[in-house]
Amino acid sequence: MSTSTNIEIQKATAERTAEIRESLADIRARVASAAQALAVNSDSRKIVAVSKYKPSADILVCYEYGQRDFGENYVQELVDKAKELPSEIQWHFIGTLQSNKAKLLASVPNLHTVQTISSEKIANALNKALPTDRNTPLNVLLQINTSGEDSKSGLSPLSPSSFDSSQLSDVQKLAKHIVTLCPNLHLQGLMTIGALDLSLSANETERNADFERLKQTRDILVRWLQDGLGSSHDGVNVSKRWRWGDESTGKLLLSMGMSSDFEAALKAGSDIVRVGTGIFGSRKTKLSST
Repeated sequence: MSTSTNIEIQKATAERTAEIRESLADIRARVASAAQALAVNSDSRKIVAVSKYKPSADILVCYEYGQRDFGENYVQELVDKAKELPSEIQWHFIGTLQSNKAKLLASVPNLHTVQTISSEKIANALNKALPTDRNTPLNVLLQINTSGEDSKSGLSPLSPSSFDSSQLSDVQKLAKHIVTLCPNLHLQGLMTIGALDLSLSANETERNADFERLKQTRDILVRWLQDGLGSSHDGVNVSKRWRWGDESTGKLLLSMGMSSDFEAALKAGSDIVRVGTGIFGSRKTKLSST
């Protein structure tokens, strides 16, 4: 286990360690059960442990129990934790990113994914800020506001008419921009924070409308990318289709579902779930954690 610095991390208590390990084991079992119901390998479903406001000691418990993917909402918090925790961790940024923080975030060597891209400005800032000695492109997900709530960030989802329209949507424009003009970024998929009440109120036969909108947006976007950017398009040759989607399957991944609705998200076809409270327990507010 290698760390970025020689900072000594205070270990979690035995009681806290047992609590976190039990919670993580429960989440893993529920993910495996959901995957089994879909007849897919549970290894194809990724759990991102959302460690916002949680101490490095808690993260280390999960790491030592085999967890490698962790998500943070604030740039400085991610940067600080990355310095003192094992370099094998794959960090996911899942908060709102300001362009003036892109350079600081991009300096984290084991930054794995930024899940909240919603503008060319942010994409350009990250593409420019990534170190030249980075071995692989940075995975990015486009954030889609599937619920249409003003309180949530993201681009509007696509509809079937988007594919045939001569006017490109914001999602298509941003995807094209990343694929053609941001060589240091890898368009891996789409992310949403749906309306929680849709998941909580749905029964066994109902589908979560927000999750369905994200799936539809993914399917339309993949088709458009393959048809429009699979060869020379507007004078730009992007024939290498590995520039978007999962490297092994070529499909765009979906990140949807959190502690309260990740099972519904998995049932709907999510590839990545973001679980915080379900693993670490209720988190403190930013004010009370200071």
